[in-house]
Amino acid sequence: MSFRTVGPQTVAERERLEKMVRLIESAEKLTGKAEREFADSVLEVSIGANKQVIEELMGDGKMCQALLEIMEPHLLLREKEGMEEGIKEGIKEGIKRGINEGINGTVDTLRAFGHGDLEIKNAIMQRYALSEEEAEGYLYQKS
Repeated sequence: MSFRTVGPQTVAERERLEKMVRLIESAEKLTGKAEREFADSVLEVSIGANKQVIEELMGDGKMCQALLEIMEPHLLLREKEGMEEGIKEGIKEGIKRGINEGINGTVDTLRAFGHGDLEIKNAIMQRYALSEEEAEGYLYQKS
């Protein structure tokens, strides 16, 4: 590993950086799944505790790639969880919009067939389990 010109300022910082490099290089050589997972866990804790050292390592292409490989499972999990949450929210919003459109369509259709507001209000309250205030909101909203 070659240190960038803007490297650690103190001997202690340089030693921490060298230890982190050795730890990463050792982890790269592990082949067993359990060994690799254990090493990744140790590295994750170490990375959390040594953010400044990690910033130094990010300047080295080889070390940066090693860090990405170590963190990849965690990053992929976070990405997957974020996507799942986005999908859930999208479905929830889509259902809400669909129900609103359905209620508005019902109000428009009943009006087109000559039903009065009281009759429409009672119908949508019953069909869509709306409160009186919610039903009135659909009756008097501007389209």
